[in-house]
Amino acid sequence: MKITFPHLGDAYIAVRLLCNEMNVDCIVPPLNTMETLERGSRYSPEEICLPFKLMAGNLMEGIENGADTVVMVSSNGPCRLGEYGELLKSVLDKNGYHADWILLDTVQAIGIRELLKRAGLVWGGKKRSKLKLLGALKGVYKVIHSLERMEKEIHFRCGYEIERGRLKAILYKCKKDICHSDSINDALKIIENYSDKVKEIPLDREKNPVKVVLTGEIFSLIEPFGNQYLEDKLMDMGVSFSKRITIGWWIDTTFVQPLKRARMMSKKNGFLNYCIGGYAKDTVEEVIEAKKNHYDGVIQLLPLGCMPEIVVKSIMPDMAEELDIKILTVVFDEMNGEAGYITRIEAFIDMLQRRKQHVLYGY
Repeated sequence: MKITFPHLGDAYIAVRLLCNEMNVDCIVPPLNTMETLERGSRYSPEEICLPFKLMAGNLMEGIENGADTVVMVSSNGPCRLGEYGELLKSVLDKNGYHADWILLDTVQAIGIRELLKRAGLVWGGKKRSKLKLLGALKGVYKVIHSLERMEKEIHFRCGYEIERGRLKAILYKCKKDICHSDSINDALKIIENYSDKVKEIPLDREKNPVKVVLTGEIFSLIEPFGNQYLEDKLMDMGVSFSKRITIGWWIDTTFVQPLKRARMMSKKNGFLNYCIGGYAKDTVEEVIEAKKNHYDGVIQLLPLGCMPEIVVKSIMPDMAEELDIKILTVVFDEMNGEAGYITRIEAFIDMLQRRKQHVLYGY
């Protein structure tokens, strides 16, 4: 069995390490490009969202490179991700990309026993030690959170860099070295080494950079190609920013702490009091938290046609006025006009900077 999977940010790094530890053949699709998007768009339903089209392209490339089994996570809705597995299989089968499918749904949707049964199919069931698998999962979990802690620190510090670009270079070099590591322990040592280098980069603490929160639909937040490499652009502009929704956050809220998330989702906030699917309620909560934590603005990211985030987009003007915080909504689709996105982001950051100067200095 040779497995493949769709891309979602740095998930491929963790999956490759896990497969190496468990001696499972893994075909990592090429990173997302316009060719991936064009291929996926060619065979996908016309009105489907950007993440689906990229996933379709990823899986086609993975199957072409020798994979015979697709492993994919799912959700219990009402976001369309809950139906992606079945629809993707139908699209791929119809166009000659045949493979076995293992769908890793949420505990709430299929129960813990069924989830473990399906996961066992990936790792060879009884053929491999459960203790070994548990150890590998714990190790990969640590890698994910260690890398995300370093990345979070870099996102904050890049607004205070004296020599702009050094922190971004460290981040990319770290990820490149992890991709060439042979084990989980090696990956953890690499992250520790680069985390020390991050602390050595000189900062200008007198700076007062623009601070923004990134929020919105999970794929658009995590997959760089899905948001036109927005994080790179913000680092290049010297903006300090944060985002809560990451792969580690998703693992925690979906598998580790599902009851805690359920309690949080049941709370009313005055803007969106009910869960309508996806991460819509999280988006609203993050705008409220951004104001409480004195951020200058919020950037909401979503793919065209994402129902939960479209609902949130409709209430953003009321939130911006009531909370007195600036919000920019950016919608992505397969019409890849990078210059237009850059212009909007630059104009928004420039507006936040001028507003900040007016509040602090009166001009």
